[in-house]
Amino acid sequence: MVVVVVGALLLAVLVGGLLRVHSQSVGYQRAIDRSYAAQVRLLAGQSNGLAGEFHTLLARMPRDDRTALEEALDTLVRSTGALAGAAATAASPAPSDGAGADLTAAMVDRADAMQTFRTAVDRLLGMSPLPVVGAPDPSSGAVTPPRLSAAGAAAKLAKVGALLVQGDRRYAAGRRALRAAPGHAHVPASVWSDPAGRWTPTGTLSMVDSLTSSPTLAAVHDVELVAHALALTPAPVPSPGTGPASTVSVLPPTGHVDIGVVVANDGDVAERGILVRATVARAGSGARPGKARRLSLTAHSSASVTLPPVPVVPGNRYTLVVSVDPPLANVTGTVTSDTVSVRIAPPSPPTVAQLLPAEGSERGGTGVAILGSGFTWVTGVTFGGAPARFRVVSSTEVTAVAPPGTGTVAVHVTNPGGASATSAADRFRYRRKVTAS
Repeated sequence: MVVVVVGALLLAVLVGGLLRVHSQSVGYQRAIDRSYAAQVRLLAGQSNGLAGEFHTLLARMPRDDRTALEEALDTLVRSTGALAGAAATAASPAPSDGAGADLTAAMVDRADAMQTFRTAVDRLLGMSPLPVVGAPDPSSGAVTPPRLSAAGAAAKLAKVGALLVQGDRRYAAGRRALRAAPGHAHVPASVWSDPAGRWTPTGTLSMVDSLTSSPTLAAVHDVELVAHALALTPAPVPSPGTGPASTVSVLPPTGHVDIGVVVANDGDVAERGILVRATVARAGSGARPGKARRLSLTAHSSASVTLPPVPVVPGNRYTLVVSVDPPLANVTGTVTSDTVSVRIAPPSPPTVAQLLPAEGSERGGTGVAILGSGFTWVTGVTFGGAPARFRVVSSTEVTAVAPPGTGTVAVHVTNPGGASATSAADRFRYRRKVTAS
């Protein structure tokens, strides 16, 4: 009997303890649910406000200009993304019955829908997100995505509708879960999807047509060379003259010229495949096309372009023309070419320091290594005034084949700056018969 009584007392204590724990647990969860619901009410209000802005935008889009439309799209993407982050933060600690997961997923669906919507509109119209103040230039190294066809844009817009419907269902499920939970917390309804058939295949194609036929959303193509931004390497030397000759840029002696320009896209549409090229014409001869470069630019951006080197010869005058070919017709008056006249200064005349060998047969044919300096742009070699076949080995060596001759003659090496001065080092002696050593 005593054992039965003790057992009954122990059972009563255990059941009582469990009931108290359960009561405390229910109270704790009720507090969590109500606190979470208070935060959701704020988020739902903001989300409903954005839904109103979104539907207003859908109605007015064809009447917007491109800048206003892009500003509205960017705002929706940033704001819905921020709400999704806030919803995830509010769901910890988690409310009852997965309500937090459902409501967070609903906000994520809406953020994804706005991102997809902006992508569809941007790629349909060739627009780009506006740059953020303080952020890196989006045109630097950016690859402009290809334009979307009408069918491609309609397919993306249909995905927007599906995300909105899915988000509304998840929000409704989370709302019901909170209502049924211990705290019986109430949060307002929140609906983004449109029952009017806007996101059906017919509706999305109609939306695409209204965007592409809008006169205010028509693209403005304005690709141009930035004035006074053409740069030459090596850089021109300062010219003290003020007459017509001062319009010609004089460059130091060089065998090639690097050309740098700045290309700007002042239009409101991204441009792909912009062709930048240079042509060079030596005075008195025809133009030679140089190599070109292609680039892509987002709207309202610019980029520096360095063209492949243009070959030149010192002592000559050239006309360099740099042009930009936009992929589509530009607005009237756009600057797409720049012309500059340059003269490549001649180098100093060469210097002959040694001949190896310094003598040869009168019949000619002796191979001679000419050592010295200034041999980069050699245009001729003579033995006593007679031209010789030659080959430039380096800036300090030329090999030549002595022509027939007699006596002791001077060997001169010529470049665009003139002929080498006569010296004891350039003596070459012709012999009737060269004695074998």
